[in-house]
Amino acid sequence: MRASNRVARTARARVAPVAGRKRSEASRRAILDATHELLERDGFDGLSIEGVAARAGVGKTTIYRWWPTKGVLAVEAFLDAATPSIAFRRTRSAKADMRQQMRALAALYRGPTGRFVREMIGSSQSDPEMRKAFVEGFLTPRRKAAHESFRRALAAGEFRPGLDPDTAIDALYAPIYYRLLVSGAPIDEAFLDRHIDLVLRGLTA
Repeated sequence: MRASNRVARTARARVAPVAGRKRSEASRRAILDATHELLERDGFDGLSIEGVAARAGVGKTTIYRWWPTKGVLAVEAFLDAATPSIAFRRTRSAKADMRQQMRALAALYRGPTGRFVREMIGSSQSDPEMRKAFVEGFLTPRRKAAHESFRRALAAGEFRPGLDPDTAIDALYAPIYYRLLVSGAPIDEAFLDRHIDLVLRGLTA
């Protein structure tokens, strides 16, 4: 995740300051960075608005100005840091792009991120605003990108015609989340090789 933080800091340095908003944007950036650092160190259960405020050097009222709950803040900090590393590539082979993205996602979940994502998903079941932020900010865009890669693979003849995209995408990704959330079994390279080869064999033309 440190690479993702470097990407975020580089992108931030390239943004020209907007008159009248420099201080607010700087505070928002500091809050997101502090939240992600604390999530990796203490997990979601150990995260507190007080701790974020102290680490970011802002008041709690500043945090609540943008985020109504700790859960919504945690989701945005996770998305801000993780999105660059798990984006779908667009190469000549959409099937290879899907394989690469699954490997990137699994690698992310093997680290500290996996722990606090488990905690966030669990907490979101009783926090409707957090659940909405996670679904709309993370799950829906990732699924849309997976659909796009799937359609490209179909159009290129990499997958056999007539397949249902939703069923195929579930077959590819569900075992990763089962291991992350339920069984606790490793999401290592050996598992990914076996799993991806098995599913893709059934999808391939």
